[in-house]
Amino acid sequence: MNIFSLVGLIALLAVGVTVITGLLKKPENWPIHYLRNFLGTFFVFSGVVKAIDPTGTAIKIEDYFNVFTEHFSLFTGLWEFLISISLPLSVFMIVLEIVLGVSLILGTLRKPTLFLYVGLTLFFTVLTGFTYLTGYVPKDATFFQFAQWEAFKDSNMRVTDCGCFGDFVKLKPYESFIKDVVLTGLIFLMVYLSSHIKLILDKKLSWIILGVLTAASFAFSMRNVNNLPIVDFRAYKIGANLIDGRSDGIPPEVQTMYTLVKEGTGEIKKVESKEYIDSGIWKDKTWVLDNDKTYQEVIKEGKPATIKDFMIYDDADNEVAEAIVNRPGFTIFVGAYNVEKSNVEKGFVRVNQVMKEASKDNIPIVGLTASTLDHAQKFTDNIYKFYNLDAVPIKTMIRANPGVVLVKDGIVVDKWHYNALPDWSEVVAKHGITKQDPPQDLIQEEEEEIMDEEMMEDEMEGEDSE
Repeated sequence: MNIFSLVGLIALLAVGVTVITGLLKKPENWPIHYLRNFLGTFFVFSGVVKAIDPTGTAIKIEDYFNVFTEHFSLFTGLWEFLISISLPLSVFMIVLEIVLGVSLILGTLRKPTLFLYVGLTLFFTVLTGFTYLTGYVPKDATFFQFAQWEAFKDSNMRVTDCGCFGDFVKLKPYESFIKDVVLTGLIFLMVYLSSHIKLILDKKLSWIILGVLTAASFAFSMRNVNNLPIVDFRAYKIGANLIDGRSDGIPPEVQTMYTLVKEGTGEIKKVESKEYIDSGIWKDKTWVLDNDKTYQEVIKEGKPATIKDFMIYDDADNEVAEAIVNRPGFTIFVGAYNVEKSNVEKGFVRVNQVMKEASKDNIPIVGLTASTLDHAQKFTDNIYKFYNLDAVPIKTMIRANPGVVLVKDGIVVDKWHYNALPDWSEVVAKHGITKQDPPQDLIQEEEEEIMDEEMMEDEMEGEDSE
């Protein structure tokens, strides 16, 4: 889904809301009534899809404030404080967004609703605009070092999507910025036409509905904080193939541009690599290659792998992800992106109880953390071993700290928050798990795979020689 189909979907939902509310109370002006409902529906929809995964929104908030720490270091203390409360801030913003949308549709609190609408959309417009403009800022520069700005590059952007609709739809910062500019204009228009906003129901009933939906929004958000999101839109969702997902990327097409300087005249010429070779200009010694100004440009964007940055390292710094995902049968991941922030009593105690039973069936258990391995190993009760993986893929894989992911033949078949982790006997019954052969050491498995590949290559070479 792109920005156009998303807006189309919301516009269609707004038609339904307009018809229903119009039947409850005939509006003075149907176009204005539709505009009011479109804006209200937009906020409700945006809030609800984020309420599915408030933890994901909190992660996005942390990303923004980390960027602010880099570019607006004068307020570092403020950004660090906001990072520390990112989860409650996420829930507050989500509930506020839904409440404002419902309030606008119902017609309650007209002036405060519009005032907060204007404030939020202006804030989001500045935020998405800033995010887009960082595409002009080199990685070694800060936002206000304007003299160092360069041609726009996607890779320069510090935050690659705004998180406006959670993981349901990922919008590029430029799309988000244009969307927010248009929304801001529409809201200012609604402010100008605010005299047309009337209650569509009895005042008391409107307040009851608003109160109930506020409580429901908060409860739904907290349910998805204390458990896994009710719907998973991410790359590691149940059914995801970790083997295929790691290799389905398409590299970008790039071309090298040589910068040549003519001796004597100082004339500058930029030549693409193929033309540089085919034209024979390299034979002309009067054209001197300026290596410092030779660069590569992308002529066709590639596509990153569905599952990216999934690189797992053991305590000897060996990369073992390939051996792990290619294991036949069942494997369990225990994900804890930061053991310092993990819930030990409710989290690791429960997880380790279940892992102890799983180990009796010889199920390989792989701990994944971004913390130091020596420290993380203290939380396992010596039942399994932790390996290092960047915090981002761990958070993407499992919205719990710790959480459990069950994989079979490289495919994610189930996952659990520690608050909802069933007994191992229930997992066995659900997925038909039987006792497996004892798991080998990952390095041994990797070495055997390499030896098998080498033997196969030798056999093929022997057949070719015959």
